[in-house]
Amino acid sequence: MHPKVSIIYLAYNTHKYLDEVFSSLRQLNYPKDRLEIIAVDNDSKDESAAWLHKQDGITFFPSETNLGFAGGNNLGITHALLNGADYVFLLNGDAKLDPDAIMGAVKVAEADPSIGSVQSRIMLWEKPEIVNATGGMVHFLGFGFVKDNGLPWKGSTQPSEIAYASGAAVLYRASVLQKVGLLDPFFFMYHEDLELGWRIRLAGGKNMLAPQSVAYHDYEFSRSIQKFYWMERARVLVHFSHLTWRSLLILAPAMALSELGLLVFAIKGGWLKEKFLVYASLLSPKSWRYISRKRKESTAIRSVSDREIASLWTGRIEHQDTSSPIVDRVINPVMSIAWSVMKKFI
Repeated sequence: MHPKVSIIYLAYNTHKYLDEVFSSLRQLNYPKDRLEIIAVDNDSKDESAAWLHKQDGITFFPSETNLGFAGGNNLGITHALLNGADYVFLLNGDAKLDPDAIMGAVKVAEADPSIGSVQSRIMLWEKPEIVNATGGMVHFLGFGFVKDNGLPWKGSTQPSEIAYASGAAVLYRASVLQKVGLLDPFFFMYHEDLELGWRIRLAGGKNMLAPQSVAYHDYEFSRSIQKFYWMERARVLVHFSHLTWRSLLILAPAMALSELGLLVFAIKGGWLKEKFLVYASLLSPKSWRYISRKRKESTAIRSVSDREIASLWTGRIEHQDTSSPIVDRVINPVMSIAWSVMKKFI
């Protein structure tokens, strides 16, 4: 018998995608009696909620407030776990699936019980030969980014281990979520998937890429000023939540120096105000209470060392829409050398 899979589709003003997305879900090559589709609408202002409400054969949760990426998905995940799902598959509102996407991801997960998440190979919706993500990368300074973005697909068909799985199209093992917890709503948006992937690895699990499970994402890099606030806040919170104090001390000089560079980028990019708001947020009692709680939770599930966690980290940020000559030719080489030294002491 095939494992029971619940697909969590998170809608937020995604009406223009719904016909194609749900057409792709109806064409999945997976036993229909072992598949549940759960749609969560995050207080859309377009016709998304009305469209979803009319659909037969799905479980629909309309939210009267925008719960964010974590909160919205958690609404669906909680229902799935209570109803006996073996796996949950998160699908972005602007992403659709290849017919073999679920089967391909489940096959990888079923091959090894230590696998906690399986990332689909995410390609661009309008340019299906171009990669959007083949897994999540973690920079030693805490930056999370997707691998191979914008490159033609030339990879292997064999599964491979990754630092974390992108929440745009990912299969999570239910028993692992019950052990390590769901997405953390304290982040609201950005890095929730990175933080969950970190917890999976802390508990001794693996995050894997399944190249034969394919999703298509209508991705466009957002230069929203607000995005930089959430990303900067999240990367620091994650590091301070899960790294030992010894590891943080080793990384501290590089993290401090990087702040000078980030201030320059913030001035040039017009988000200096947001950068100072990040500092204010991180110094607030609320953030430190959160970090204190998370560190206790992290210790409780930890079964591997920081060295093992950091073994999949990188000193370079590549193939991103924010790339520039100074990043590629100066910052990346310097950071790579620094990381090659520091990781020996982690």
